[in-house]
Amino acid sequence: MKDIKKTFTHSFFCTATALKPPHQYPDAEVKPGFCHKLASGFTLVELMVVMSIIAMLLGILIPALSAARRTAYRTMCKENLHGCMVGFQMYLNDNKNVMPIIYNMPYSNKQDDPNSVSLYGVIGKYLSGPQALKCPADRWPDKNSSYFKEEHSSYEYNTMLGGKKIEDDWFAKRFGTMEVWMLHDYDGFHGKKNVSTGEINYDFINAQNSTVYSLGSFMYLFADTLVGDRTRN
Repeated sequence: MKDIKKTFTHSFFCTATALKPPHQYPDAEVKPGFCHKLASGFTLVELMVVMSIIAMLLGILIPALSAARRTAYRTMCKENLHGCMVGFQMYLNDNKNVMPIIYNMPYSNKQDDPNSVSLYGVIGKYLSGPQALKCPADRWPDKNSSYFKEEHSSYEYNTMLGGKKIEDDWFAKRFGTMEVWMLHDYDGFHGKKNVSTGEINYDFINAQNSTVYSLGSFMYLFADTLVGDRTRN
């Protein structure tokens, strides 16, 4: 019975020694330094191992989360373009299938035609609201802003289609409507820029500064109503 008492007291003392001094437990047989080791916490080596594990997990999770976010942005962008497709179809039904004349940039001072209007001015009444023209990945680094904030749209309109039926467009006659784009992102919001032209699959859009973008950087609305990247995926 005495041994059991000593064992119990020994365990209790080691967990509560910080509260009462050892001389208050005269029957406890505690080895010198035992409780000190128990209360010492993590060693430096153990702490470094834990930190290494956390760093490794972050290295795995952060790229995965970034990829998931990019995928979500592409999905939302495609949904916006699908909505624009419905808006264009309703507009064409009301205007004898003649495509509208729209600014290259909705509120730009430069107009391709004096009769042109903004993209939202043309199909806005068929959309859920102005946000339907905002790509979630929209960024305009040169202005530390976004195209939607500056131009009220994240999407560029194919001005070559203005004032005519799609099937009468030269490109459509030569390659078919499935190769004719109506809208696409103003910039390569969904990929990398300045990639090597030696790659088989890439988007080459910005002719002004010869910027080359990786495939999938732009989302397109094609004249045959399909929404996807340059390869129609």
